[in-house]
This record gives sequence, structure tokens and C-alpha cells, in this order.
Amino acid sequence: MLVRATRNASALAMRVLMLAALFVAVVLLHLAVTGALREFGLQGGAALFVSGAAVLALVLLLLTFSDWARERYASYVEVQRMRAGLPSGPCCIVWRAAEAEPDDDDDGMDWEPIGPLRARYPKLARRLGVEGMAIAEFEVNAEGRAKNINCVDAWPSDTFYEAAREALAHARFELKPDLHPRFGQSYRMPFVFRIAGAARLKETGRRARKLRPRLQAAAQAVEKLNRSA
Repeated sequence: MLVRATRNASALAMRVLMLAALFVAVVLLHLAVTGALREFGLQGGAALFVSGAAVLALVLLLLTFSDWARERYASYVEVQRMRAGLPSGPCCIVWRAAEAEPDDDDDGMDWEPIGPLRARYPKLARRLGVEGMAIAEFEVNAEGRAKNINCVDAWPSDTFYEAAREALAHARFELKPDLHPRFGQSYRMPFVFRIAGAARLKETGRRARKLRPRLQAAAQAVEKLNRSA
């Protein structure tokens, strides 16, 4: 299953927007304070000087508070990143596209999802620009629900497996036509989390993940799901 997400606005863009809003607010506030001072009888340059000093003090106070809040938020994000086991910088998954096998649509699973299978992209991983993957192993009971969900592999953090497990726990399956249910049999489903527009690292990149040979079957399954989407 391929899970796509979009990256949040960059920090530079957010800072530009914040400074533009601050500039407009400063101009409007300066005009308002100047007008109020003139109504109280303070005229000419004195009104402009007092209003300018007051607005400057307010701006410095707001900038100091903004820096403090940003540092606190960065510390909070860092703590959450370490708890989740995510890398400190962006990373992505790359592999060579598997060759399509002619006249082979059977993925070895007797069940198929009822409706779209939805998985949430971990918010912190999306914010940090981290792509990942998880392969979940599970069984299907008589009600078409996934049970005994286990993690076969997850990279770079188990947080991607948690998203896959949550998606399987809420999914419903139905038996494929002309098949008899085989209860107790386990199936494996790959979940690949990609960020649209994220930088694609080359296969020689130090943060790019190459699938091990035992996971090539999962890569082929992802390619089949991608082609059928």
C-alpha cells in the first residue's frame, strides 16, 4: 500500500509571512498610536517619537517572546523525535522498480479490502520530511477483520508500523470470488510512506534505504498496488 503526504510549508516561507504580517501590524499600530497621542494634545515630532518608541518596544517584546516560543517548540519536537526513533533530518526510500510478471495478478492473498485502505501519515515524520516503510503480517478472521497483527519490518522507525497497524485494525476484508476461506493463514502487506515533492536521494545516498533481498517480494507488491491505483 502506498501512502502519500505533502510537506508542510518551509520554515523560510513561514518566517517571510510572519515578517510581512508584522510589518503591516506595525504600520497600523504606529498610525493608531500617533493619532491617539495627537488627540491628547501631543503634536508634531513628539507624537511620532513617542509612538515610534512604544511600537518599537512592543515589537522587541514580541520578537523576544517569538524566539523563546520557537526554542521551546524545537525542544518539544526534538524530544518527540527521539521518543519516536526518527532520524534528525529528511530521508527517503528508494528501490529499483520490479519487473512486471506477465499474467500474474495473484498476490497470494485470498482476501481483498472492502473499500480503500487508509493509513495516516505520522505527523511528526511528515513535518521532518521523513519517508518510511513497514511490512505487517496478519490473519483474517471470519468477520473479515485483521487479527494477530505483527511487524515484519519497519524503517526508519516503528512509528510507521503503528500507522500500518492502525490502518489494518480498521480495515474490512472480503473473500475473493470462487475461493474458500483458509483461516489461520498469515498474510503480509507492505506500507510505503512517501512525501510528494520531497527530494529523491540517489541509491548511493547515505540516507537512502535499499531493500534487502528478502523484501523484494514486498517491493513487487507495492509496484502492483501502484499500477492498479
